Parts: sequence; structure tokens; C-alpha cells
Amino acid sequence: MIRSRVFLVLALLFSFIVLVTYALVDFREREDKAYDLYKSESYLKVLGLYKDSEIPTSELELTILSQTISQLEKKLNAKETSKDLISFFKKRSATKLVEWETTRGTYYHIEDPYFSHLKKHGDGYKRALITKIVTIHKPIPKAEATNLLLKLILEDPRGMEDSFSRALANLLSFPFEPIGEIESEFLLQSLHFLANTSNTVLYHQTAIVRGKNVNLRSGPGRENSEVGKISEPELTFCLEEDSGTETIVGHTGHWKRCYFPNLQKSAWIFSGFLKDVPPNPSFVADFEKRFKAVDNEIRIDFEGWSGSQIPATFFGAYLPRESVRVSGETGFPVFGQGKQSKGIQRICKKLSGDKNYFEFSFSPTDSETPISFLELHLNYDNREHLAYSISLDKESIWVNKNRYVLDGEKRRENLSLHIESHEGDKWNASLWRRNTGLIQSIRSYPLDESALKSGRYSWEICLPLAKEPNREQVLLFEIRTGIH
Repeated sequence: MIRSRVFLVLALLFSFIVLVTYALVDFREREDKAYDLYKSESYLKVLGLYKDSEIPTSELELTILSQTISQLEKKLNAKETSKDLISFFKKRSATKLVEWETTRGTYYHIEDPYFSHLKKHGDGYKRALITKIVTIHKPIPKAEATNLLLKLILEDPRGMEDSFSRALANLLSFPFEPIGEIESEFLLQSLHFLANTSNTVLYHQTAIVRGKNVNLRSGPGRENSEVGKISEPELTFCLEEDSGTETIVGHTGHWKRCYFPNLQKSAWIFSGFLKDVPPNPSFVADFEKRFKAVDNEIRIDFEGWSGSQIPATFFGAYLPRESVRVSGETGFPVFGQGKQSKGIQRICKKLSGDKNYFEFSFSPTDSETPISFLELHLNYDNREHLAYSISLDKESIWVNKNRYVLDGEKRRENLSLHIESHEGDKWNASLWRRNTGLIQSIRSYPLDESALKSGRYSWEICLPLAKEPNREQVLLFEIRTGIH
């Protein structure tokens, strides 16, 4: 009797310890923890998740860490600088703290070790760059402002128009070094495009100057120093407006800080000397032409997909499954086959035009057996022909029979298959992680040589669905395809 009571007490104590452990210990993936800590503005705790010199390979983690550095730099340059924060970065070996002397005192700059590892022109790179710019609230050295400006105007703002316009408006309000003719053209194209886009701070902010020798000032109001003069019909883009109303020479209006492209600087001007004009359509057309290659890119994600119905734009025999939400993104689970499985069926998406890369984002699996989660087909003669099958197990990724052993880190991956050329009846491709080649000379399964030579084919992206799935899965987040 006593022994049974002792066992009961021990069992209850063990259960209590297990419950307390689950309540107090966060078992989520590190990137999920980092995402939530960043959203709650616990920036030092984000850094605390990583070793000082560690550079993650996940685009999401790199983006969060880069944005965290920018937010902490903003805190360092607040009205009351935290001495504890300065001390923290002086002791942290992975980040160098630099002091810039500016017209408004010392600016504390943290050299970002994560930004350069982001994939250039990718969404993470753009988000990190925008955060870096919008967190600047006092002048930085002209050379640094110019460097950020040149980076920004090379990026396509579509899909991020609002945040991009805020970043550009903020950066143009500070002095920068003169930029070249080509760069100035790119800047004008971006400004006219954003001024023509309704959900931006630059929408309908294009104007020309009325009058001769109109004063430009360092601040909103005639009490501020004169920094130049301007005459009609000079073009300008207005970045912000002072709330106060004033009457000058019979005109009632507001003071506006505007950017003058020909002067390559911004200054305050009274709105009574401005006349609103529409953005120049030729600059908008040049902008769209410049990013025409991006228009050819197709991005497939699973936002809005509930699980009960086939994902939008796909066709085929669909087997319902539950969607999985991770760090604000929806993943599509592709399951492994059970031992008694009767095979697979597929859902596919037809693609138009030439394609020479397929980029895919996925989470790891614990499966001992490779799970086929993505197939690339060529469609010709009204039939689908398998070219590449991409599979994943807990150690490796497979492209057809080619294997690459992953480093064992349980993290989200972003890889791409580059289609390079065809020899006879086979395509030749390579597998990449950002700028690093993982597998070279990957031959496709045999195809029709005459179809490859004539180009009378189209690509299809297919997701294999096990008819009798087991519990093991690969979570697919996004696929991009286009022409490099």
C-alpha cells in the first residue's frame, strides 16, 4: 500500500515537472522566436538567440537580425542615448560601433554583419534595406547617405510601394553627394512611378515652381535661413508638409520640404509658389521597361489557401490537407508515402514563356526516406514529361539521383535550380544556395530532343501528393520562377 502511494506521488511529481517544463521552456524553432521578439521590439533578446559571430543561412533570420541592428542603431541615436546600449555594442565582438561626427553631433553607427549575406534584390534584402533607411532620424555622412540611395534606386519597389516611398522620402530629406547621370535617371523613374501610385506618401506630390527667384529655406518658415533660390518651371517632388498655415504675397498655404532633382537636394518651399502637375508618363514607362525582366517572374505562395480546396491556379486531383502557419506565412505540407501506399497523384501549375530558374523555399523534415515534394515537367505533344524531381530527407536534398548532404541545421532553406543548357535529349542544371553552387551538371530525365531544339514546350510545376500519406512531411512555402 505504501509502495503504491510512493509511486503515485512520484508519478504526480513527474507529471508536474513535465507540465512546468512545457510551460516555461519555448520549444519553437529559433526563427519563430526571433520573429516574435522582433515584433515585440525586444531587440536585444533577438541578438541573444545567436552566438556573437554566427551568420545564419536562413533568409528570414538574416532579415530579422539586420532589421534588429537598424532598430538598435535608431535607439542609440535617440535624444537621450543609452550608455548601457553603447557599452553593449563596444563589448560585442561581432559588431563594430562607429562614431560619425555630423552637423548634429555624434551619430552612432553599428556595422551590420548580416545585411551583406542577404540575397540581393530579394524580399528580405529589400525589407532590411528599407528598415535601415526609415530608422535614420538625423543626418549621416553624405557618402553613407549616397551609398544607401544608390542601393535603394536599384530595387524594384512594386509590392512594397508604401514602405519604399517612405524610405526614399526620408533619405532624400538628408544631404548626399552628387550622383551620376544614369543614377539620376533611375531616381527620377522611381519618383515618377511612386508619385503615380496611390498607396504611397509621394502620390500626387509632383509640382512645378511658380515665379522667379523663389526662396528655399532650411526649415518651415521665413525665420529659417535661406539655402538657395529657384525659378519656374523647375520640377519638384514634395516629401513632407508642415501643419502650420501661412499667407505670403497673398497666397495662403503650407511650408513643404521638397526634393529638387536638378539641384540634387531637398529644401523647404512655400506651397503658394508651387503648382501641382501629374507625374511624367514617359518616366513611368521607362521605369516599367527597366524592371520588365521582373515582370516575367512568377511567384507562387499559399496565402489565402485554406487546405480544403486546391491552391489557386493549380489543377489536378487534389487530396485535402491542413495548411500550416509559420512566422506569418502559410506552408503547403507534402507528405511521405506510407508503406502500403498505392502511389501518388499530382497537382500542377502551367507556366508560360521561357524559364531558366526555379527557386523554392521549404522547411526541413525528419524523414529517413526521401520525400518528393516538387517536380518540374515539360509539356509537349499534349503530354507532361518529368524533367526533374526534387526530394528531401533529414540529411540530404536530392535532384533526380544527385544528392547534396545538408549541414544538419533544422532551418528553413531557400534553394534554386538553374536550367543551363540542353545536350541531346537532356537538360543540364545546377542547384544553388544564394551565390553558392551546391550541385553542378544535373542531367534531366530523357526528353524529346526535337522538342528541346524547337522550343515547342512549356514548363509545369507539380506537387506530388501521396494517396496514403504517412506523418512525415516537407513544408513548402514559396516557389519563384523566371529568367535571370
